[in-house]
Amino acid sequence: MDPSTVAERLGLGASRGRETVLKADEGNWAWRVATDSGVWVVKVRDNWGDDHSGVIERAGQLEIAAWRAGIAVPEPFLSDAATVGVWQPVDEHHHASAQRFLPGEHPETPLPPSIASWTGATIAALERLAIPTGPAADYAFIPHPESDWDEWLAQAVDLGVLDRKAARDLKAAAMHVNRIITSAVARPPEKIMVHNDISLLNILVTAEGPVLLDFDGAAPGVPWWDLISTAFGMDGDDVRTVEPVRSTVDNMLSGYLDAGGTIGPTDETAFTGMLAGRLASTAWELWMACGHRGGGPELRAEFTRAVRISIGALSTMVDSTGEWTTWLRG
Repeated sequence: MDPSTVAERLGLGASRGRETVLKADEGNWAWRVATDSGVWVVKVRDNWGDDHSGVIERAGQLEIAAWRAGIAVPEPFLSDAATVGVWQPVDEHHHASAQRFLPGEHPETPLPPSIASWTGATIAALERLAIPTGPAADYAFIPHPESDWDEWLAQAVDLGVLDRKAARDLKAAAMHVNRIITSAVARPPEKIMVHNDISLLNILVTAEGPVLLDFDGAAPGVPWWDLISTAFGMDGDDVRTVEPVRSTVDNMLSGYLDAGGTIGPTDETAFTGMLAGRLASTAWELWMACGHRGGGPELRAEFTRAVRISIGALSTMVDSTGEWTTWLRG
């Protein structure tokens, strides 16, 4: 994949100088590319299936609306050739998009109070855009039945991916999260498109102030749940672990409320988005580790390590939500 060729096909102009690799995951690439029209982050990804294109389309709508509303996000490259949100085909098998490159640094943990408050206010600003989900599938909030978990975990033990204790821990956590999801969706709150992936890596502190990056993971959700997931999941040295810092939570909540964000329940269902998302990603890691989605031995070993870490994080979340609800109530 030649980034200079991709940049020209997008309509950014000829490349000027060497490109910098920002991401080199198979099927999902990103570069910093200087062109006739400026410096851009150019992204390329394999074409997605029709069942996922609706989510990508709505994610692009949220990104564009945020930019036009003056929310601090990088300028997206908007082209009449875009067919799915901000993405346009560049060959038979790939789509590409671009956002204006901004110099800056990612914040460190624990999150500075001013950045935490800004993050909460930004979530409230995205909420006001009220981008509808449309027909976008809500996969994270569809609990898998106990029989599925029994089958997957038995296979994981047989393959040596998990030992019996880890399998029991994951089963217990999954059943607990399923009950919370079921309770939350019994009286379903309105879902709109939310960023869904705010992390230290997706906040950039520039000379003009903080900026929110990367709307590619935007998905249907409840802004209150997205706020809680971000506030409690932002701090920590590894994205698979959870080490919430009370001051970060308090400052992010204050920023959200001061900016007019909609307060939701402060019981365990406040953590529905956080728990459902973590359970869904843990299930994905389990499937990958067991070879359900293909890949060679090295990839399966990588996901075996990942799912073992995620089980510990998920169990910590489940055990901690009782205490965390007290943080929400002051």
